[in-house]
Amino acid sequence: MAPVATSALVSQGHKVLLVGTASASPSDLTQARDSILSTVGTQGSVNFEQFDRLATIPLPASTYNAIVTGGIAPSAYQHSSAVLAALAKTLLPGGGLSLTEPVPSATASGLPASLAQVLERSAADLVSTLKISGFVEVTTVNQRQATVQEIEGLLKVWGVQDGVSTAALVGQIELVEISAKKPAYELGAAAALPWARKKATPAPTAKAAPAPSVKKAAVWTISANDDEDEDAELEDEDDLLDAADLVKPTKEQLAAPDCGPDSLKKKKCKNCTCGMEEEEEEEEDTSAAMEVDTSSAGPVPQDAIVASNANRWKESAITEVVPKALQPKSSCGNCYLGDAFRCGSCPYTGMPAFQPGEKVQLGGSMLKDDIDF
Repeated sequence: MAPVATSALVSQGHKVLLVGTASASPSDLTQARDSILSTVGTQGSVNFEQFDRLATIPLPASTYNAIVTGGIAPSAYQHSSAVLAALAKTLLPGGGLSLTEPVPSATASGLPASLAQVLERSAADLVSTLKISGFVEVTTVNQRQATVQEIEGLLKVWGVQDGVSTAALVGQIELVEISAKKPAYELGAAAALPWARKKATPAPTAKAAPAPSVKKAAVWTISANDDEDEDAELEDEDDLLDAADLVKPTKEQLAAPDCGPDSLKKKKCKNCTCGMEEEEEEEEDTSAAMEVDTSSAGPVPQDAIVASNANRWKESAITEVVPKALQPKSSCGNCYLGDAFRCGSCPYTGMPAFQPGEKVQLGGSMLKDDIDF
């Protein structure tokens, strides 16, 4: 069978790899080589490699324009995925592959088990394997029945001559010739995607004459030199005020609705004008002048002291009634409820809760240490 080296794959000046087998005769190999050399000419070249070495030796990467494999009889070998990957690596981008391989016919039936093992891949499976290996434009060039002489050569290579009738295999074994190409790029190559396409520039057209511009009169203008302009008419500021605007507001009118000593607010506003700020200052002065103990409160009338909770402690606690004039005024009104209702600067901090108008002082053993040193 002559090698498949069509003009579409092999051209003048190409570098071609011819793949042969150990079972091929030297005359067939020489004839196939001379046939390819006549096509590539003196500027081209033909290299030879054994089929059984393709998957084990390092082939030069991106070297050959075309590869011819399985075209020299007997075409008895299947191209595994490893062999196809090696062939794809050694091809130049856009290079061609011519492959010949035996396959079972579509009507094959009753093949011996020894033949079913070597003919397990159909022509469609071979095309799929080539595509998975990275080849493109996979085309079946020719698919024909193997002759009796070709079947005898296949059985001899496969070693299944005994007990197998050559005549019974006619029409069940076919030889398929497939042409494929390597993509026009290397494995791992990168290319920019044409997302930003340039818009076509329209042909220049004659521009129409622009319409005459009409200058609009300004409604009003203002300038920094209007004060010096005697002709400029300015508005008098005093004319914009009426008699009600000239009356000075009172202190009560300036106070906010919820502001003032009698309001519910507990703190003065920023820039207070209602009098709460002065009142708080007076309360602070009064609180600073007073001390917590009874020594600063002056003499207390005897009838103002009442005993309470006589049996609560071993020694009774005394409740002292402070005269109203000496009582500090609370700004929040909740100091008598306890520390939970007192502010940070409250003079009653740390004291027990008491009734309004009363001041509690702990007496008796509450002022003594539990342990004598």
